[in-house]
Amino acid sequence: MYKLTFVATICLMFLSCQTKQHLVSVDGDYIRLSENLNTDTLLRNIVLPYHQTLSAQMEVEIGILDEPLIKAKPTSNLGNWFTDIMYDESDKIFFEPVDFAIQNYGGLRIPTLSKGPITVGKIYELMPFDNMLVVLNLPSKTVKQLFDGLAQSGGWPISRTVSFTISEDRTAEKILIKGAPLEDGKIYRVALPDYVANGGDQADILRDFKQENSGVFIRDLIIEHLKDRQSEGLPIIIDDSPRISHSK
Repeated sequence: MYKLTFVATICLMFLSCQTKQHLVSVDGDYIRLSENLNTDTLLRNIVLPYHQTLSAQMEVEIGILDEPLIKAKPTSNLGNWFTDIMYDESDKIFFEPVDFAIQNYGGLRIPTLSKGPITVGKIYELMPFDNMLVVLNLPSKTVKQLFDGLAQSGGWPISRTVSFTISEDRTAEKILIKGAPLEDGKIYRVALPDYVANGGDQADILRDFKQENSGVFIRDLIIEHLKDRQSEGLPIIIDDSPRISHSK
């Protein structure tokens, strides 16, 4: 009943969008739901095909994990895997290559992807938000501030092209980008969610930088990446290397 009601709501919202109508007010009554509540047969028959189609799409298997992916700070195999895909796919989408990719920790919404088959629905659970992949051109000073912010929060997922340590005063030190120390005056190309580029998750320093927008949801990018590897018979690559560590 709850799933049916949810799907019905989505369908009605979709129809409203199609006719350019907008919800301006709602008058409602409190109704206590129970197992004895009668189902509207007409509504059920309208919604059921959409529900069945959506369920079938969400259950499509798009890869197999040889080990569980676990979200953790300061670094984790789930975060490594996710940002490596962002990095690799960015080089296919944008005209100029990127230097690294980052994903805010809170943007990954489930703690674990279990060993075994991955479905489309599981990626929706992991990344339910409609976050677009964008690129920013950041001067080295801003990159340092960005990494200091990551250090303050205990670490975010970053691609394999970056590493740094969190100092005792919780700043980023020993920063390496593509194997080289952070270079004063250099401009670095960073792939990230538009949510973060717009200042979300306390990334206010990024708001004023011009964005190159891919027009692709990160969630869809991950799904298509997995589908492509599956179609080519390629395994899912998991990198467990620590990219952010605490200074000793």
